[in-house]
Amino acid sequence: MHSARLEGYELKLSFDERFAMAGPRQDRIPPHWRLAEQTMANTRLLNELKADTWDGQHLDEKLLELDQEDHQHYTFYPHDPRMFQNWQDAWEAKGEHQITLPLDLKEALDTFTECLHARWSVPLTVGQVLALLEELGWEHENIASVHRCLRAWLLTTDQFRRVGVDYWIPTEQLPLEVQRTRLQVPPVRTSAGIAEQNVPTEEHLTALSAEEQNKQLPREQIIFQGTATRTQAIWTATLYSIHLLAGFIPISKAIRGIYPAPTPGEENTAVFKGLWYEDATDLWIWLDRTRHRLYGPDLLDKMGWFPAGTRLQIEWNAEQIVLREVGLDAEVQQAETRLVDMEELKKLRGGLGESYRQAIQAILMATPDGLTFQELASAINQRQNHEVARGTIRSILSGGGFIQRERRWFAAPDTTKGARQLREALLETLVPQGEESEDEQQHLSHHEYVRTRVQAIHHRLQEITSVLRENVKS
Repeated sequence: MHSARLEGYELKLSFDERFAMAGPRQDRIPPHWRLAEQTMANTRLLNELKADTWDGQHLDEKLLELDQEDHQHYTFYPHDPRMFQNWQDAWEAKGEHQITLPLDLKEALDTFTECLHARWSVPLTVGQVLALLEELGWEHENIASVHRCLRAWLLTTDQFRRVGVDYWIPTEQLPLEVQRTRLQVPPVRTSAGIAEQNVPTEEHLTALSAEEQNKQLPREQIIFQGTATRTQAIWTATLYSIHLLAGFIPISKAIRGIYPAPTPGEENTAVFKGLWYEDATDLWIWLDRTRHRLYGPDLLDKMGWFPAGTRLQIEWNAEQIVLREVGLDAEVQQAETRLVDMEELKKLRGGLGESYRQAIQAILMATPDGLTFQELASAINQRQNHEVARGTIRSILSGGGFIQRERRWFAAPDTTKGARQLREALLETLVPQGEESEDEQQHLSHHEYVRTRVQAIHHRLQEITSVLRENVKS
């Protein structure tokens, strides 16, 4: 390189693929560079400073600890405007400047709370909330730093929640957390009526600990780009049945370093702008910092139509999260074909499940080329004259003997066998959870299996009889 400079060549690190920018020029501070394979640790360390999990001392030792923990090669940009080094050489996070809100101003703003609730349904910035208040008649000509005052008021209320650096939402508008869901493989019977071996019951619980989730996630290649303060990550996630039913994407441990640092008033839930690449649909994507997942109703609406095994590329940058479909893992799809949602099956007792199965069979028999899941759901809703839950449809497809090929569903080749499989799956839902251990379920004799199920049916009939008697008395 030195000889090239002597010959008059203009050499810039930006032309060399081995290097990437760590921080842009800031006044008298020149731009800083890093090796392309290194990962910026600034945002990760900033989060730990604000969470009090790092005291800001011994930076080199801390970076080595992160290297070993995440299997990454971390580096640090020392001129990050979000933090500073104190007189004891320990790093500290810069805080957000707060003000004390005058009592009369707070009382004036409190009068608009009900009207704001009526017109506020999506995350809004402080500037957008101000515009909404102006439409409602709030006057603020004599108030200095009106944005800061408005932010201080929002922080004092229980009716509104901070869900980002500059995003707020009414508390009741927060999306529900991902619920615990039990998926199970329906029993497979031989002609002798004995359960086939090597068909274990499987449970996928969304309420796994962060450590357990990280162990279950396959190691995907993660590409980190951007500077210390504007880091972005690109990776590909394989979606399993539990992700599609509940509408969430788990986040591996190495990617958590790009979480934006929480701000005052912000809890464990944050929102980001999202974009669905295929049709350029705008989304609101929610981050659960505790369980480390992306979720939300917009995500569920998009992912809910995909088959298990769909591969989704996630590009998380400073402005938004871009999602695009990039293929299908056939092995995952095949492995999860027979998983059913036991809670959804419980709702189908009393012949309703069989009615839905017959409707699905009739629709698919009339379409020999098969239907996608979205096309089939639309046809069922039209036939039944009401909207059938997607989880219910998936459970019946998995437990009713239907065939899936290349993202299309086809009629069950043996109607009688398909009906029997669904009835057996419905029968499994009569057994209370926790009554048998997993090992006991796999090694039950035929006699014990029948006795257990008869007891469950008898208990259910007693419940129905009791309810009918109470209705007659009333």
